[in-house]
Amino acid sequence: MKENYKSFIRGALAGSLAGSLVALLFAPKSGRELRQDITDQARHVSDKGQELVGKITDTSTEYTDKIKEAATAVIHEIGKLRKKDEIIPDASVSSAPVQEDPKEDHL
Repeated sequence: MKENYKSFIRGALAGSLAGSLVALLFAPKSGRELRQDITDQARHVSDKGQELVGKITDTSTEYTDKIKEAATAVIHEIGKLRKKDEIIPDASVSSAPVQEDPKEDHL
């Protein structure tokens, strides 16, 4: 899943940068203005990428913490069940039919 985020971020950054460059190259501006616009757009794309990375990091940390809490609760509950099994002896259930002793039933 982590690789999907990296691929998405790379694709988003590459697409944003390519789109910005194409838009700037087709705009009727002087070389100096064009270079300045390219620099500004590159900074903007970089800032947005960093913001996106921060959000993804925060979200993944949040989900990781929730998963750890849930796992700890499950482990705790399993521990409780094991302690109960130690206190109460195992009751075995057999599927074999009960056979009566023919000597006892002489009516």
